[in-house]
Amino acid sequence: MEKCQDYKFIIESMIWSYSRISSYDQCPYEWKLNYIDKQDGVSSFFGQFGAFMHKILEKYEKGDLSVFELSMYYEDHFSEEVDIPAPGNAYVDIRDSYYQKGLEYLDNIDLILDDYEILGVEKEVSFKIGDYDLIGYIDLLLKDKETGQITILDHKSGSLKFKKNGEISKSSTDDLLHFKRQLYLYSKAVIEEYGRVDFLEWNLFKDRNKLRIPWIEEEYQEAVNWGVNTIESIINTQDWNARPSDYYCFNLCSQRFNGCPYKPLSKKEKEELETPVTEGGEWTGAI
Repeated sequence: MEKCQDYKFIIESMIWSYSRISSYDQCPYEWKLNYIDKQDGVSSFFGQFGAFMHKILEKYEKGDLSVFELSMYYEDHFSEEVDIPAPGNAYVDIRDSYYQKGLEYLDNIDLILDDYEILGVEKEVSFKIGDYDLIGYIDLLLKDKETGQITILDHKSGSLKFKKNGEISKSSTDDLLHFKRQLYLYSKAVIEEYGRVDFLEWNLFKDRNKLRIPWIEEEYQEAVNWGVNTIESIINTQDWNARPSDYYCFNLCSQRFNGCPYKPLSKKEKEELETPVTEGGEWTGAI
C-alpha cells in the first residue's frame, strides 16, 4: 500500500462533515483521493436514487410540490436524475425494484407535518467537536406545536431490519449506530441554537418504515468522542491502506473509474487470465 508524505497540515485545516469522517473507515485510499488529492469522483446508482428522493421530499416540505404532484414529478424526472446503471443481479431487476418502491412511497406518503412547526428543511448547521469545525445538513427539523419537543428527522434510502416485536435486528446494529452518530453530531448545533433535542427519527422511505428514538446523553457523548477520535486518527495516519472488496469497488467507490491500482479484477479480466493462450494451435503457457 502507498506510503505517503505528511498531510497533517492539509487535514487539520479541513472543515469536517459526518460523511468525511465516516467514509475513512470504508477505504482510507479512496478518502485520500477524494479529500487530499481532490480527484474528481462519481456517484453510484444508490447515491443518485437517494439524492433524487431527498430532492422531492425537500420540495414537498417547502410547499413547492403538493402531495398530488409528487408521483408525477418522480415519473417525469427519474431517468434524468438516476442515470447510473444499477448493479447486476441474476434474480432481481434492482433499478426497477427501487423505482417501484420510490413510486409506491410517494403515492402513499405518510409524512404528516400538521402537528409540527418546521424549524428547518435541509437546514445547514455549523458546530465544533473538540477543536474541529463541522458542517452538516439536517433533512427536517421539527418542533411539536403542543409540547415544544424538537425532533431531528433524517430521510434514509437505506434499510434497517426489525424483529417481530419492533426491536432492531442484530444484523442492523452497526447500521443503526452509524445512523445515530450522524444525528447526534447534528444535535450539538441544534442544542446550541434551540436549547434541546428530544427525539431522533429516520424516515426509511424505500421500506415504508420509520424509527423514532429519544435523545440520550450517553449516546450523544459516544458520537462526539467517536468523531473526535476518528478525525485525530485521520490526521495522524501515514498509511493510506486500500480496503478492496468486489461489490464496493465496482459499484460504490467514488474513484472506481479512475484506475485505482487496488481494484479487484473484473469477472471478464479473471476469465481472460484463466484462458490458455494459444499460438498456431499450440498451447504456449500454463493457466
